[in-house]
Amino acid sequence: MKRNLIIFLILGLVAGGIYGVLGVLRDSAAQKGGELPTDTAERRDLKSIVPATGEVLPLLSSVVKSEISGRITEIKIEEGDSVTRGQMLLELDRTSLETRLREAQRNLEAERLRLDKSERNYVRLQELYAKQFVGEKEYLDAQTDLNLAKLNLEIAQARLEDAAEDLSKTTINAPHDGVVTRLDVLEGAVISGATSVSNGTDLLTIAQLDELYMEANINEVDVEKLYVGQSAFLRFDAIPDFEVEGTISVIAPSARKDGNVRVFPIEVVFEVVDNRVRPGISATVEVPIESAENVVSILLSAVFNNKEQSSIYVRKDAGWERREVTVGINNLQHVEIRSGLEEGEDVALSRPPEFRKTDG
Repeated sequence: MKRNLIIFLILGLVAGGIYGVLGVLRDSAAQKGGELPTDTAERRDLKSIVPATGEVLPLLSSVVKSEISGRITEIKIEEGDSVTRGQMLLELDRTSLETRLREAQRNLEAERLRLDKSERNYVRLQELYAKQFVGEKEYLDAQTDLNLAKLNLEIAQARLEDAAEDLSKTTINAPHDGVVTRLDVLEGAVISGATSVSNGTDLLTIAQLDELYMEANINEVDVEKLYVGQSAFLRFDAIPDFEVEGTISVIAPSARKDGNVRVFPIEVVFEVVDNRVRPGISATVEVPIESAENVVSILLSAVFNNKEQSSIYVRKDAGWERREVTVGINNLQHVEIRSGLEEGEDVALSRPPEFRKTDG
């Protein structure tokens, strides 16, 4: 019984091997006999497009900073909140600035009193000088004291206005309408103000999300086919089966170098009709250049170019026939055949063996 089982297993392995060899021989014979991958000419509507990829960005976005340094005492918004222009966002500690303002107010009052005193003294000495009861020096000194008092009053007034302005800067307001897309600070944090020598602390970012744009790079060959105001269609990697129409708003007047390729940045503006479209996501844009309706077309891989001529290989009886064709527009998948091919004919997607030496 055991011997019979071993014999049965050996026969099975031999039969499997023979079947595999026959399959390889059959496939090889089929390849030699002309069974190449093919495509059938059909009538289609085609659109020639210029494609590009890029990133979605807000048309208007602001990084909010403080003009003064201080400690945050209260934050009145959260990420994702909608805000309006002038709305209070957060507040800094006011204690030291309120003290400075009171000091400036008292100093201003003191300078007013000094000015009053100087004016009275000047008027008195002016009368005495006119009657020649005092000398010219006393009179001129009184005039100088009066002018200095006036200057000191102006300086005190400027310092008061400066203190009041700094106090008003403890309230950070929204620069424009939008949505808080990022909040970078917490209550109690000490921040630095933006000055001529310091960038200051980034507090939050506000962006308008009802209208966005996509920035993309177009090669120098295709950019000549584009113009401002042209329609474009955007798709998003993160949102399958969704498309939105936009408009080219900017085409860079000069090229930039991207590796070894020269490209022209463009901007495509579009309205947000789906909240899933957000700044930062990647997108693909397609700009239609030409269109053709109900034209004979085949897969691009069926067209072979040689010496500025386009040719295809059409099935004829048991073999293949080489034909020169006139091609039209393509949509990066199918290409229009304007002459040399009829609807319903089969074409080879790779060069038949009998033409590989002569046409290769």
